[in-house]
Amino acid sequence: MRTSQFALFATTLSIASIAAGCARQATNVDSAESAIDSQSSVSAESDLMVANVDGADATALTALTVDQVAAKIAANVAGRWQPSTCATVTQNGASVTITYNDCTGPRGLIHVTGELDLTVSISVAGVISVQGTATGLEVNKAVLDVDVNATLSTNGTMHTLAVTTVGSGTGPLGNDISHQGDYTVTWDSTTQCRTLMGHWATELTSSVATASRSNDVNLSRCAGGCPTGTMTHHFLGGQSLTVTFDGSATASWSTSGGKSGTVTLSCTP
Repeated sequence: MRTSQFALFATTLSIASIAAGCARQATNVDSAESAIDSQSSVSAESDLMVANVDGADATALTALTVDQVAAKIAANVAGRWQPSTCATVTQNGASVTITYNDCTGPRGLIHVTGELDLTVSISVAGVISVQGTATGLEVNKAVLDVDVNATLSTNGTMHTLAVTTVGSGTGPLGNDISHQGDYTVTWDSTTQCRTLMGHWATELTSSVATASRSNDVNLSRCAGGCPTGTMTHHFLGGQSLTVTFDGSATASWSTSGGKSGTVTLSCTP
């Protein structure tokens, strides 16, 4: 897998044809390229958080402390990134700092470089939350400023991370993007399968304008296979673009204006 988990089509999508069908009078901030950059950036952010919190509650202890959860996160780092020496980690109580140097990780994470700071908290009911922050973190060809609060819940081998996010950065296609919203990642710790569902507002900025759009995502994917589900990007004026994935290497797209087509994905069914 060579691109963000749920936006692997970013480098192959027929940008010109979709942009023409979606937003005939759009500026640089209202384009298919910007929609894909938003998707890619949030997907990379979610995969990075999952890579670090997965297994944080895997312990025989009946009652966890924040230090114990932080220690588990720190202990898992070395085994999840390649080469094994690319990521260094320090723990101080409930805080964990991970410094990446061109790391490759699980679920398609590549070229991860920079510092990620994690702070663990546990509610009275025992619910684990992790605050993640980073500035200029390079992930899957995006550069991200991350500020997320992620709440972890577990049912057997199934895990759910409910995330509130306020982020910004530059997407893989070069668009400056900030986003604010919520999403949920669900995965099975015995497989490489996961789903991403969420809604967020995206502020897309170019040299000529700044404006907000909204995005609705419901995608599933296993390991390096092709995704299933949909993503919809709502443009200014109520127009929208929907891409539908069926698990094959070809996705179909359609616009509210009646345009449609297909695109070949860089994945193997």
